[in-house]
Amino acid sequence: MKLVTVFVILVLLSACSRPISVRAAYLTQPEDQQLPQAELDKHPQILVTHDFEEFKKAARHRIGLWIDKNAIELVEEGWLDKMPQASYPMVMVGYNDPLVAFGYLLQVCCFMGHVLTNEEYAATESGFSVMERKSGEPGTALIMIQGFKQQPTVNDILKISNDLLDGKVTPLPLPVITP
Repeated sequence: MKLVTVFVILVLLSACSRPISVRAAYLTQPEDQQLPQAELDKHPQILVTHDFEEFKKAARHRIGLWIDKNAIELVEEGWLDKMPQASYPMVMVGYNDPLVAFGYLLQVCCFMGHVLTNEEYAATESGFSVMERKSGEPGTALIMIQGFKQQPTVNDILKISNDLLDGKVTPLPLPVITP
């Protein structure tokens, strides 16, 4: 009987001590961070880092890649276009226009658009943008590309990021070009 009790206790303890798997990595700098640290602290499945090497290390596994607008200069040029991370959900926190976020600022491959006026650019500085490529290859179809003109919250971004990771988002249809 004692052996069964000890076994049950060990099983319960091992279940409680399982590490929480990281679902997203948030690259940011401590000053002017878009998402409140107190809100992030409630989500142990989000790795918050100020170091690009740690961000890259976390991306060895399929996770959501969140980049704060104050950390753009930390991202290695071209890294987001390389596999496997090119196929991961990407979130730019602080810009609500995906063309600005991914095309102009992060310089992700294959974005085309017009040059923005200062007023148009300023209007993109709130919210967040999300993108995921279907196969990860630059220029391929997208599962999602959308800007959200709202106050960014950890819960909103995590929901979208997790839905993309779990395959719950229907891919966008390919555009049809007619002559």
